[in-house]
Amino acid sequence: MNRSNTLPKPHHILPTAYRLLLTAYCLLLTAYCLLPSHLTAQETASRVKYKMFQSKALNQEKRGAVYLPAGYDTSDKTYPVIYFLHGLFGSENRWEQRGAKPIVDKLIADGTITPAIIAIADGDNSFYVNAVNGQAAYEDYIINDFLPYIESTYRIDPRRSQRAISGISMGGFGSLMLGMRHPDLFSSVSAHSAVLIPVPLDQLPPRLLQSYQSQFFEAVFGNPVDEAHWRQHHPVDLINTATDLKTVSWYFDCGTEDRYGFHRGAAKLHTLMESSDIPHEYHLFPGGHGWEYVRSTLHRSLSFHSKNFQMADE
Repeated sequence: MNRSNTLPKPHHILPTAYRLLLTAYCLLLTAYCLLPSHLTAQETASRVKYKMFQSKALNQEKRGAVYLPAGYDTSDKTYPVIYFLHGLFGSENRWEQRGAKPIVDKLIADGTITPAIIAIADGDNSFYVNAVNGQAAYEDYIINDFLPYIESTYRIDPRRSQRAISGISMGGFGSLMLGMRHPDLFSSVSAHSAVLIPVPLDQLPPRLLQSYQSQFFEAVFGNPVDEAHWRQHHPVDLINTATDLKTVSWYFDCGTEDRYGFHRGAAKLHTLMESSDIPHEYHLFPGGHGWEYVRSTLHRSLSFHSKNFQMADE
């Protein structure tokens, strides 16, 4: 017997459908292996990147964090940007550490907000102000160093209508202050639990003044406080001197149990904006001061900015 004539050829053993499936699998596997590393499943999900960059204003390297929404690496589109300023004793990693990322992920996944890049600078304990003694120019650092670095490094829509700024506590002070001093740069501004004081510093009871002031406050505004420098940066006072505020969309909220009493300052800012016919959204919600409160309201400011971005494109 000729054994070679009794053994079927290999391709006769495999059903046609199975062979086709095997071929397709091999092609997909080959294609996956040829993908660039930045297109792996882990990296196409949203992520926060930490980068060092040079600050000319501070004459040193600084660190920043950038939230990139899911799909950033698989598209060539540009994104709106929200600059987020942390609070006293915070840093650029506080935003992720305190649980903001999953909140943003869910809002984007639900379609509640449009995908956006969120950039967080390390602002130390600066109030984001150029110090009165001229030794630390943190406003210049944010405006002239951090913004250009972020917008030249990532695919950000360069239009003012797609640029916003936000913050918590000291960072809320900073976002309102920078928005008022640079209305040409930001189309929308928001703040949670912003450091807002309802009366001039010299009218505060000594106990309250002591609770507001610290070595960090004095390093920025002087000891004794340089009243002119304070008024040029405190949002409650800036309302009286800043220009073009009606060209910006404003949102701010505060907890009704804020232990520093900043809800009173927020109410004063609301009253002043109303009297000047400056459109704005203002809320007092139950809660104290800190990230526990902010996590309960963050969706509101993010939705506010997202609507502003979308309206500009209509």
